[in-house]
Order: sequence, then C-alpha cells, then structure tokens
Amino acid sequence: MKLLHLLLVLVIATAPVCAQQLPQHTQYVQNNFLLNPAVAGIESYVDLRSGYRSQWVGLEGAPSSFYASVHTPLNKHDRNAPQRHMRGNNAAAGANKNNRFHLKPHHGLGAVAQMDKAGLLRTFSLNLSYAYHLPLTSSLNLSGGVTAGLTQYRLKKEDLNLVTPNDPFLAGEFGSMNKADLGLGLWLYSSNFYVGISGLQLLRSETSKSEGDPRATLQKHYYATGGIRIRASALVTLTPSVMVKVAENGLSMVDLNTKLTYARRFWVGGSYRHHDALTGTVGIYVNHLLDVSYSQDITTSDLNKVSANSHEVVLGIKLNNPQKVVCPQWIW
Repeated sequence: MKLLHLLLVLVIATAPVCAQQLPQHTQYVQNNFLLNPAVAGIESYVDLRSGYRSQWVGLEGAPSSFYASVHTPLNKHDRNAPQRHMRGNNAAAGANKNNRFHLKPHHGLGAVAQMDKAGLLRTFSLNLSYAYHLPLTSSLNLSGGVTAGLTQYRLKKEDLNLVTPNDPFLAGEFGSMNKADLGLGLWLYSSNFYVGISGLQLLRSETSKSEGDPRATLQKHYYATGGIRIRASALVTLTPSVMVKVAENGLSMVDLNTKLTYARRFWVGGSYRHHDALTGTVGIYVNHLLDVSYSQDITTSDLNKVSANSHEVVLGIKLNNPQKVVCPQWIW
C-alpha cells in the first residue's frame, strides 16, 4: 500500500494546481444532482443521465471521467396531471397553469456512480442519496438531502515505467484502498429561481494511518449555486446562474453561466470559470424520453500551453413519464 499512499500524497498535494480531487463537470447545470443530494426526486419522472468528460485534451495523463446518475420521486403529487373537467388542449393548458408548480411533501431517492482516470490513478465511487421536499408556500419549496457511499482508489501499476524493474519498494504492492464518503445539501426553489448549498467528502479521511507512511487528507468540498429564469418571450427563456466551489484548503472556483432555451426544446449556453476556462454548450430535448448535449471548454489558465480544450457529452433519459414532459420543470 505504500506506493498508493505515496501517489495519493502527490495527487492531493497538487490539487491546488488542478482543483481536481473530485471530478469536474461543465454541464452540472443540466444535472445539479451531481453537486447536491437535495435535488433527488425534484422532477415528476425518473431522471437517468450519463456523461463523459475528456479534460485538457493533449496533456499526457490528463483526467477523464464517466458518470451515471438516476433519481426519482416517491409519493409525489403529479403536478402535470390534466384536470378531468377540461378537454383536449385546454386540459393540458389548465394542468400547466394550475398544477405545474404545485407540490406536496414527498421523498426522493437517487444514486451516482463515477469513474475517474488521472495519470496512473483510477477512482471509482458509488453514492446513494435521499431527499425530502417540503412546500413552504404555494410557490416556494425547500428540500434537504444526504448522500453516502464508498470511493475506491486504485493504482494502475502496469503502466509504470521503472528504471529498476525489480525495485523492492514495489514488490507485492496491491495498490488499492477504499474510503467512506458523506455529503449533505439544501435546495430552495420556485418556478423562477433556485438556490442551493452542499458539502461533499465531509468525512475526515487520511490516505494512511500507519506510522511512518506518507499522509494526506482528502479535502472537504463546499458548493453554493443559484439561478433565475427570465422569460424573454413566449418562446425564449434566459437562465443566468452561478456556482461557487470552496475546498477545505482554501482553494475556490467561481463559474458564471448563462443558458438560452428556445421553444422549450433547443438550448445554447456559455460559462466563464475564473482563471480556468471559457465554455460553450449546445443541447436538444429530442422528445419526452431523450435529450443530449455537448460542451467544449477553452482553457484560459497556464495549461493552455499544453492543452487548448476539454470536451463533455451528456445523455439524458426520462423514464416513468406518462405526462410526456419534454423540458424539465425545475432543473432548467
């Protein structure tokens, strides 16, 4: 285990440079559940999403990550159900007008699996989440969530280039270790805005507790997010948002985002990540089942000398969606 401990010390020691103890996502605006467990069950359907990110393309050993997430409501009043005394299109219009933003207290369950590769280090995590959604007024809702799981770190020894092939320091090394994880979050939301705070990697965990072994602490990460929805016209919606990430070691990152949606089906967006990147995103809600989006980051930090960009693709699937909701009602 000493080799893995030493590698983790080096990775964590360089985290202030890469800000990468946790996987980075550009399209979290499409899936805030990745950052905040309180989002679990916020929609009226089963929300299944997967994403792949290739970061800092061209840089040897640069991070790449894949995730799959799912969350669903339990015992939730279907705010999209048409009113029985109305017919045809008027029924759908009445349902949207009267029920769309009406909630009853309900629970949410979810899970996130992530795989991350950076150099010789492989990371796999699996977290389960629970949230409770409570209406504060007829238009304002609050949810609280908790997530817990396990993260495995593994060293891919076969890719090591050794000066001394039979180095006794490496003999018998298995090169993997596990740690428990815990996260908490709150999410305040209405039809026109949302505000969220969360913390991830909250359990104090050192990479080694053996006397004389290298030591490093996995840093807690705190997130604050917020956004508003501006209806510019009957067909166009503008959504500016912000995300602030603060690590326990004092490292911070700020994202300024904007998203323009047309006809509740097509959207484009852009972001500025302070001292890191400019991003552009395009997406389409294909139908009530499927949506897909792509983003590209243009590196603005010193890393642009070796890597000009990063790429990310996200696929979304809506299950158990009898009302055929196309554009999400609360995560926009």
